[in-house]
Amino acid sequence: MITHLAGRLAHSDVGDLSVEIDVAGVRYEVLVPAFLWPEIQALLDAAPNDDGLGPEIGVHVLYHATANVPVPLLVGFLRRPERDFFRKFTSVEGIGPTRAVKALNLSVSTIARAIEQEDRATLTRLPGIGPRAADKMIASLRGKVVAEAAMQDGAFESPVDLADLGRGRASVDAADAIAALGYASGDARRWVDQALADAPELETVEELTLAVLRARGSG
Repeated sequence: MITHLAGRLAHSDVGDLSVEIDVAGVRYEVLVPAFLWPEIQALLDAAPNDDGLGPEIGVHVLYHATANVPVPLLVGFLRRPERDFFRKFTSVEGIGPTRAVKALNLSVSTIARAIEQEDRATLTRLPGIGPRAADKMIASLRGKVVAEAAMQDGAFESPVDLADLGRGRASVDAADAIAALGYASGDARRWVDQALADAPELETVEELTLAVLRARGSG
């Protein structure tokens, strides 16, 4: 049973809510719940990527495999209590790990308080959680997530904007790709910013890189 991974953050995909962690040359694909992505992004922004690998990271892992879904899923958390809450959250009928990863886009303490206070309005703001699922959550978990409701986490009540994080990550990766072609990093960053200013609809690394290279007469 895998319970923890420590290595280098080798790849991230906010669209799939997944990262790859390089542990001594072996890469593990790990799903990361939506509420943790601002911290993942901050790690990536703060660390150089000179050797093709990102910052060091350690994650507490939930290993999930069933007879119906025999391919194992690894779900990662930066703190152990988050993993404990996820276990409880996925014990609710109809909420499996992949659904939970997408649904949890508020802080753990915010969601736990909503459960304890029977706050259906907050719970139905979670992606993919309707009134029936919220009622099942309250019936199954009320009284069991008191510790998580008092948890000293970010306590943010606004949903994580994954689309905005994805655009930010794409611009950074595009600048890295252009710099890898021999251009100065500062120039690459400036050109990407200009490309976005000229065409805000550009979203992917490929689109941004191609737009810059065309503007430079290299595409």
